[in-house]
Amino acid sequence: MLFSVRYGILKGISSMLCSMSYDHILALGRFLGPLIMNRIAKQKKRGIRQIMIGLGVSRPEAEQLLQKVYQNIGMSAMEMMYMPRLCREKDHINDYVKIDHPENLEAAYAEGKGIVGLTAHMGNWEWLGAGLALHGYDTSAIGKKQSDDALMKIINSYRAMAGQHIYLTGTGGYEMIAAARSMKKNHILGFLSDKDGNKVGVPVLFMNRVFSFPQGPAVFARKFKAPVVPIFIVRNPGGKGHTICVGKHFYYEDTGDKNGDLLRNSQKMASIMEGFIKEHPADWLWFQHLFWTRPGKIRMYNELSSEEKKKFACGMDEEWNETKGGKE
Repeated sequence: MLFSVRYGILKGISSMLCSMSYDHILALGRFLGPLIMNRIAKQKKRGIRQIMIGLGVSRPEAEQLLQKVYQNIGMSAMEMMYMPRLCREKDHINDYVKIDHPENLEAAYAEGKGIVGLTAHMGNWEWLGAGLALHGYDTSAIGKKQSDDALMKIINSYRAMAGQHIYLTGTGGYEMIAAARSMKKNHILGFLSDKDGNKVGVPVLFMNRVFSFPQGPAVFARKFKAPVVPIFIVRNPGGKGHTICVGKHFYYEDTGDKNGDLLRNSQKMASIMEGFIKEHPADWLWFQHLFWTRPGKIRMYNELSSEEKKKFACGMDEEWNETKGGKE
């Protein structure tokens, strides 16, 4: 009963927004984002701290940037509920989402091995997948199941409406089998790689800290010998519409040293992701639980020699040095 009520309310909000102009929903999101997000104290504190460490800026500069992030989040939330309107107007998709270098994407598809899409929680990442699909590219992704079933149902129905193939985690491993099949069908398989990889992640230096990078992108790139394409979406200047930025593809460097290769390739991907985020800092989700797993909890980090660990010394922040572990 409660599910039906929540679902009905969310669908009603979506229908109402879809009856409005794009400019109006953006204005609404730009107002509501900071209004709501500034009330979440722990998240705000984490965001400010991670901006200061990651960009090496002062607290006032970090606070100012976070307000822009909140505005973008508010607009993205409105756009998520606007997805049916986006799909109806797919003949004018460039008015909402354009691709800056489609030739890079075409070159990767021409390899016929599937594509590992290296991406992050940038801009409206839901419109990244939808935009690619509505532009006619076969698009898949592994997604995390949300705790709110009503919201999850709506999000998945909108993803399917746009033509995306989403495989949710927590399905007994089926999602990995389905993702592998999508690679064999020469789909682009997107990996949101700015997520804590837990104890099985790969230690990398990211935003001036040691980060547990998820193994997924490197594992799929190695297994399928598939091209890796950096692909991020950012909001256009002024806030209206998005641009999908497609970099040139590269390959997993396999020397036969399994652990060494995993460390080196994961660091390369993390560095590409960091570089793009620093170019577009207002588009990134700075307040994520990015560093949930401390270095000492990462299995691969503990297996490194003392000499190998030295390169990570600059990523051991003061809190880690003082507490010797624990969650933020």
